[in-house]
Amino acid sequence: MTISRRQMMQLLFLGGGAAALAACGGGSGSSLVGGGADTPNDPDLGEPDPGQPPEPTPVARELPLKAGPLANIGELVDSGVDGILIPAGFSLRLVATAGRQPVSSAFGYLWHPLPDGGAVFPVGDGGWVYVSNSEFLPGGVGALRFGADGEMLDAYPILRNTRINCAGGATPWGTWLSCEEVDDGQVYECDPLGSPRQAQSHPAMGLFKHEAAAVDMATSTVFMTEDEGDGRLYRFVSAGRVSAVNGGEGLDLDNGQLQVLEVSGFENGAYMEDLEAAREIHRVRWVDVQSPDRPQKRVREGIMNSTGVGAPGTRFKGGEGIWIQFWPEGAQETVSGYAHPLRAVVFFACKGDNRVYALDVDNDLIEVVFDNAQLEATGEAGFDDVDNLVISPAGDVVVAEDGDAMRLMVIVPNQPAKILLQVPGGGSELTGPAFTPDGSRLYFSSQRAPSGLTGLLPLGRTYELTVPEAFL
Repeated sequence: MTISRRQMMQLLFLGGGAAALAACGGGSGSSLVGGGADTPNDPDLGEPDPGQPPEPTPVARELPLKAGPLANIGELVDSGVDGILIPAGFSLRLVATAGRQPVSSAFGYLWHPLPDGGAVFPVGDGGWVYVSNSEFLPGGVGALRFGADGEMLDAYPILRNTRINCAGGATPWGTWLSCEEVDDGQVYECDPLGSPRQAQSHPAMGLFKHEAAAVDMATSTVFMTEDEGDGRLYRFVSAGRVSAVNGGEGLDLDNGQLQVLEVSGFENGAYMEDLEAAREIHRVRWVDVQSPDRPQKRVREGIMNSTGVGAPGTRFKGGEGIWIQFWPEGAQETVSGYAHPLRAVVFFACKGDNRVYALDVDNDLIEVVFDNAQLEATGEAGFDDVDNLVISPAGDVVVAEDGDAMRLMVIVPNQPAKILLQVPGGGSELTGPAFTPDGSRLYFSSQRAPSGLTGLLPLGRTYELTVPEAFL
């Protein structure tokens, strides 16, 4: 029979196991949309009648997405650090506390308050740098420098005196895009090994409540989320390439076109209310924003007041984390019925409806791959507010949660999520999840954990989770 990926995963959970996966070819939704036969040709039934027209190519209802190895984690145990629960075999350490010097050599530098979005950058000596935003006023970005053995060597700022830096995104040319979450917020580009004086703003990327950013070099595009109840998903299409700070080639972030995404049938501020329908593939297109040099929330309000029609773009409720997963040639799945194989998928989270979306960049397709109904079906509490998002080198989509439960969750596309870790107590946010290039370490923060300023003032702590080799 023809079987969708969602049905296939249900078989796996019900005991079909590897045999069911092999029988289904490990593939994705091959169920049909708009016609076609219900059964494929079976060689045991003889050759098709040559007088009959060929059967149409089935059109996928879901993207051919697969879970990573962290979907196989087991029950959580006490880590021995601040009561945080982690899977057995993993380990945890505290690496920085707001208001304290992370390392003794960081004379005069205190780890910043309210740590938020972050990323890891490899360094030539085998070490790495973890950068972390400060969602404070004034904001900025701090950095922790690690050696190849994981020892912390230094800590220092790379951006200062900005406003409420929430999340951002790493660029392929080795810089950090730090985003301001204010109505006229900008994107600042920082060097993880540099100083605050080297940071540059890029107003051409739009003025809005920037949340996070992700870069696709193949299309010269930066995708960006907006943390507003009537927010949009943006892309900035660069006009060309420029020399990067590290001597490589980067995108020109000062010249290009700013656009918003519209899902077919949900234009001009419409919202995809029907969850069952949103779980299936929809076509999308990109529309130029109006007045890109003005704060976009005010532009939308002006368009509605003057025309009675919503501004361009589908509405996404409270856009949060965003990350891109790439597949190399030879490992790209076919999206049945569409022109391009799966090369790049943008995953992004929205806290207003606790959904995680997947956007196929080349085929211009979108679907919801996680929602609370799937989690609650397992007996687990639904997300309070999905927040930052990261993808591991092994392909695990990990989403952070705010509020009372405070979990890092591993998304299993179109299936219930798995809990990677949980911080007790609530009243904070889990922020800044980021993996080292080999996936062996995951950094994150509890944004309002007790800090070093008084021992009680809730300004944040930053941790490192070590991942066993079996899950890499």
